[in-house]
Amino acid sequence: MSKNLLSFLLLSTFLFSNMVPPVHADVPTENVIIVYKDNVDEQKVDSVNGDISEVLDNIPVAVAEIPAAAIPVLEKSEDILTVEVDQRVSIHSQVQDWGIQSVNAPISWESKYTGQGIKIAVLDTGISAHEDVDISGGVAITDYTKSYHDDNGHGTHVAGIIGAKNNDIGIVGIAPDAQLYAVKVLDKNGSGYLSDVIAGIDWSITNKMDIINLSLGAPNDSVALHQAVDRAYHSGLIVVAAAGNNGKHDGSGDTVEYPARYDSTIAVAATDSVANRGSFSATGNTVEISAPGVNILSTHIGNRYVHMSGTSMAAPYVTGVIALLKQVDPSLSNGQLREKLKGSAIDLGIPGKDSFFGYGLVQAPVPVQEVIKPVTENKEEKTDQVPSSVPAKETIKQVVPEKKATATKPAPKKKIKSTVSTYRTTYSTGNTIWVNLKAIDQATKKPVKSGTVKLTITPPKGKAKTVTLKTNKKGEASYKMVVNKRTTKGLYKFSTSTSVKNYQTAKASKTIRIK
Repeated sequence: MSKNLLSFLLLSTFLFSNMVPPVHADVPTENVIIVYKDNVDEQKVDSVNGDISEVLDNIPVAVAEIPAAAIPVLEKSEDILTVEVDQRVSIHSQVQDWGIQSVNAPISWESKYTGQGIKIAVLDTGISAHEDVDISGGVAITDYTKSYHDDNGHGTHVAGIIGAKNNDIGIVGIAPDAQLYAVKVLDKNGSGYLSDVIAGIDWSITNKMDIINLSLGAPNDSVALHQAVDRAYHSGLIVVAAAGNNGKHDGSGDTVEYPARYDSTIAVAATDSVANRGSFSATGNTVEISAPGVNILSTHIGNRYVHMSGTSMAAPYVTGVIALLKQVDPSLSNGQLREKLKGSAIDLGIPGKDSFFGYGLVQAPVPVQEVIKPVTENKEEKTDQVPSSVPAKETIKQVVPEKKATATKPAPKKKIKSTVSTYRTTYSTGNTIWVNLKAIDQATKKPVKSGTVKLTITPPKGKAKTVTLKTNKKGEASYKMVVNKRTTKGLYKFSTSTSVKNYQTAKASKTIRIK
C-alpha cells in the first residue's frame, strides 16, 4: 500500500471518528428507527458505531441505538429513506355499558354474528387473565418483560369492549366469539416506544391478523409508522385507531393524532349515551366514524370491571363491529368492509360526513326485518302497505289462524309488559331512528317470543302507517326509519299493540321530535 493511500485512509478514519464517536457512557446516543428504501443494510449502522436491536420482517426498518451525531451521517446515505428518533406514544383514556344497545349488537347476535373466526390484534398494554375474556395468544414487544400480561389495565379494558364473552357474567363485548391476541407494546404506565408499536404491526402482518386495534397515538407524524400501517392495509388487514383525546371543548381545529390521521387507518371519535360528541374527542376531516366512548364499563386487571372514557374506548367498538361484518361476508376486502361500515352508520351532527362524527355512529350488521302478513278469514289475503323506510325485499310470513277453543272454560290470560323506546328523543335530517320494541311476561319477567307487534307511526300531519313485526326469543323487535329532507318536521308518535296466544293484548307508546 502506498504511503499516500495510507495517509488518506488514516485521515479519513480520523475525520469520521470525530463526526461519529464510539458508543461509550459519556457519548450522547439516541434510539432511532431507520427506514430503508429497499432492504435493511446492517453494515450502515455498524459503520457509525451503532447497535441494532431489531430488524422487522415485512417492513424495511431497523431499530437501533446510535450516537446522536451519527443521525445526519446516516440520513445522507442513498439507501436510507429517513432516520427518526424513537418517540413515546401513550394511551387515550381519561376518567373512569350503555354502548352495546346503541350500536345494535344484540340484533347481530340473534343472527349468529358474533365475530367467530376473526383474529384481532390488540396493540396495547397487554391483556390480563380475566374470567370474562379469552386470550388466543400474543407477544410482548416491550423490553422489560417477556409476558403479554397487562400490568396497567387499559389493554384489558379495550379487549373486553371488543370481545368479552357472552357467558352470563360481567359484561359482553361487541364480538364475543372473536379471537383476541394481546400484543404488548406499552408499559405499566401506558406509554411506550413508536418502534414497539411498529414491531407490533409487523407481528400482526406475519401472524395473519384480520384487524388491528390501536387505542393509542402520538402527536407527531412518522414515516416509519405511516409505512407500517400502509403495509398492513395493503396486506388485507383493517387498522382501527383512536382519534385522540385532545379535542377542544368547542370542537374547533384539527386535533386528530397519529396513526389515526393516515388514510390507511379508520379514525374513531367518541360519543356519549345521547349521541353527543365527547367533549375530549379529537376533531378533524380525517375522523371517519364515531362510537361510544364516554363512561364505558369493561374488564380490568384483577378480574375487575371499571368505567373508563376516551377514544380508546370508542375504537374497540368499531373493531368489534368490523369483526361482525367480516363474519357476515368473509369474502369482502378491507376496502369493501370499510364502505359497509360508513354506509350503515347513523348520521350525527350536520348531514353527511363531518369533523365531529365522521360518517356517524357505528352500527352492527342488522338482518332484514321480517314483516308479517295479516290474516283475514274467508277473504283473499292482502298485505299491509309497508312504509318506504322498510327494505323492498322483505320476507313475508303468513300467520296461520289458530283453531277455535273448545267449549271448556278458558284459562285466564296472562299479562304482557310491553315497551317501545328510541335512542334519542330528537332527530334531524340524515339521522336514522331505531324503534325498539320489547315484550316481557309480567309475572315471570321472561321474554315473550313470537309475539305479534303492530307498530303504528303517527306523523304530525297526514295518514298514520302501521307495520306488523314479530318478537324474537328475547322478546324483542325493531323498526328502522330514516329521516330525509322530505320527512315532515314535528312530533311523531310510535304506538304498539302486542298480542300473543294466551296473553292479554298490551299497548305502549313513545313520542319523538324531528326537527
